[in-house]
Amino acid sequence: MAEKGYQITVLLDGEEYVRFKAYRDQRGFRKGTLVARLIRDHIDNEPYRLKRSLPLDNSESERK
Repeated sequence: MAEKGYQITVLLDGEEYVRFKAYRDQRGFRKGTLVARLIRDHIDNEPYRLKRSLPLDNSESERK
């Protein structure tokens, strides 16, 4: 089964939009495809890693 996509809204000022549109038009991307790719590329190049689980019980550390 395909994973559900999520929608986000992005507001750009005039100059940012002109640059984005020129970049998109030059490379032939659809807006949503390009935004998703830019976000993915940026996050992949950062030292950020998602924590898969968080401790649910802090009572052990609170006792110390």
